Amino acid sequence: MSGTAEFHTPVMGPETALRVVNDPNGVYVDGTVGGGGHAEHLLERMGPQGRLIGLDRDPEAVQAAAGRLRRFSHRLVIVETSFRELPGVLEKLKVKRISGALFDLGVSSHQIDAASRGFSYKKNGPLDMRMGPDALRSAKEVVNACSPEKLTRIFREFGEERAAGRIARAICRRRVREPLNNTFELAALISETAPGPQTIKTLSRVFQAIRIEVNGELDQLQETLEYAIGRLTTGGRIGVLSYHSLEDRTVKKVFRSASLGCVCPPDLPVCGCGRVPQARVLTPGGIRPDPAERQRNPRCRSATLRVAEKL
Repeated sequence: MSGTAEFHTPVMGPETALRVVNDPNGVYVDGTVGGGGHAEHLLERMGPQGRLIGLDRDPEAVQAAAGRLRRFSHRLVIVETSFRELPGVLEKLKVKRISGALFDLGVSSHQIDAASRGFSYKKNGPLDMRMGPDALRSAKEVVNACSPEKLTRIFREFGEERAAGRIARAICRRRVREPLNNTFELAALISETAPGPQTIKTLSRVFQAIRIEVNGELDQLQETLEYAIGRLTTGGRIGVLSYHSLEDRTVKKVFRSASLGCVCPPDLPVCGCGRVPQARVLTPGGIRPDPAERQRNPRCRSATLRVAEKL
């Protein structure tokens, strides 16, 4: 790593901070602090009494963020943990309410670019893909130990890959002879099994699926977002950046549920559910990076930002 500023380019950084920071002197959470890019934009918009709590499961990200955000250290706390541990972190810090929260989902540019992390099919490295030491197993263990049925399910559910079964069976046949050890071996096997004009997309989908399985990226995402909304002060905002349809569907589901009022049948004369809206969605269609940003940072092209405000 050449420097903390290069750890990860924050997607829609200024716009995200503008939409999330509503009370400059409130307490905010960056649930995926990464290299500190979004956190820096948040802190620059916050006032002297504002406080930011940053979480990340990757020790390298925590180190990079601490260096990048050193000038804000008097109003910043960074904790090496997954965002799913947010309830415990807030309890330990004695924070009852927050003014905003941001979750930048997915994998960082630094993780993709570091061959030793094993996230990319374009760089040869060990089949690892663990975002942090809390991941229970590596990609190598997943591809070499899971049954054909489980591998098929992983590729189909987490990668939405049509050739899931064929690729799973090819992996299982290969590992009988010798285990898959690195990213190039896995990429070559996938390319041979599903050749054609869609091979690059297939590689992306299968690597994404394995990464999600290794890190449990969708585990407790819904619960964490619901918890964060519940902890917001009135007028507080939650922003989520997602990069594939599985994440985005979860975000939309949580935001839609939080914005619903009475769900009783229309012919019921009196409301029996007692449900009132918790939040309103500020970005009904989601926000995408503009063409200039997509040209500067091609990796942001799939990003969608959604923001909701507590009522």
